[in-house]
Amino acid sequence: MRKSVLMYSLLLLFTYGCTNNEKNNQGQSGSLQEMVETILETSPKDIQPEGTFVAQDNSLYKSLTFKGKKTVVIRDAIFGMDFPSEYDKDEEFLRVKTDKSDLLFEIISEDTIKGEGFAKGLYIKE
Repeated sequence: MRKSVLMYSLLLLFTYGCTNNEKNNQGQSGSLQEMVETILETSPKDIQPEGTFVAQDNSLYKSLTFKGKKTVVIRDAIFGMDFPSEYDKDEEFLRVKTDKSDLLFEIISEDTIKGEGFAKGLYIKE
């Protein structure tokens, strides 16, 4: 469902861009087409998280910083303290280990992950 919505949106953008001003778009349609193909080819299963993802609407965890292949630093939103942990990747899901229970995140794109349970909410890459 999400992929088809993205594909239709990109197709609409591509079509509008090509018909809007043909003289200005000559030579640029190739790069736009390559960008669209790259987006459609990248599956959440293929994405390795890296960098800092900041919570948009979560009150328990302020951010997650992914370092390397298994390390994540979680910033607590209450005290602002960082604590390192590790995570496992299973297809398009990330399971982050904490001392109480695991946190589950779904990879939406290279710049967005979605938390469930205690980590519920969207996390956007800085």
